[in-house]
Amino acid sequence: MNKDSSFSKNLREDTQKSEKKYKAFRDISKYFSKKEWAKLSHSEKITYVYLKRNYTTMTSLGLRATLPAFMSSNGQIIESQSDDSDECRNHGSQGPRRRMSHRLRERKYLVAYEEISD
Repeated sequence: MNKDSSFSKNLREDTQKSEKKYKAFRDISKYFSKKEWAKLSHSEKITYVYLKRNYTTMTSLGLRATLPAFMSSNGQIIESQSDDSDECRNHGSQGPRRRMSHRLRERKYLVAYEEISD
């Protein structure tokens, strides 16, 4: 096995990975101000990359998915292709919040369970 060709192959793969990562970060950074982007850790940036990637994949498959909060224009959560969406709430009165927030949906209808005996 030729060590030089192995080294150049690894170097080429590393360069391709770096270019993909740079492109993904550049794609996500447009949703944040320069100040917000600078405050994010590397792992948070990667999380946002995967959030966007998962959203894009799900919607391209025709599934209903909630637009990640950081991708919406003013931080409001928007339901994509949803007929039964809950009202989106803007919690601006609570002061500064992280853009990546999670919310729980309440059930609209009461669910009753029956015990099944053998």
